[in-house]
Amino acid sequence: MVAPAGPGIGKAKDAQVMGALKGKTEAPKKAKLNSVQIIEASAKKELPGQDIQKFMSTLANMIQRKMVSLLQIGNTVFLLKPAGNGVVEFHTFTVEPMETLAERYKAGSNSLKEMGYQKAISYSTSPAFNKIAQQTGLPVKISQSQQMIGGKMVPAFKYEMDL
Repeated sequence: MVAPAGPGIGKAKDAQVMGALKGKTEAPKKAKLNSVQIIEASAKKELPGQDIQKFMSTLANMIQRKMVSLLQIGNTVFLLKPAGNGVVEFHTFTVEPMETLAERYKAGSNSLKEMGYQKAISYSTSPAFNKIAQQTGLPVKISQSQQMIGGKMVPAFKYEMDL
């Protein structure tokens, strides 16, 4: 008489593991989201406690009035606000990992140049963006500044780049 194999061998659980091993060898790519989805998700994370629907309504109004425009690269959206004389101020909304942002900034700077801008400026209260700015390899000038958030001035970093 043949003794049964050890517990769990040949069960459905093993079939799932074997199927996974035989299946895909690379991780599935995240689905590409539209600009509204990216901005909403990013704003919820960045602006806790804010009325996101009011924020989105205000943003839609600014886009309709051509005060700002959007540039989407992957699952990152740059909100562009022309400041005159070839200068554009931008804000970043993303659902992508920080490691991906350096590549998005490089592509974004090329797009801004093609759009006719000569200088890009952005602000951040997070020092994490200093590292990303350095990882791009682009000539970004970083300085300390202040920014009005929620009715009070807070320390911020200013990023300037000639395109």
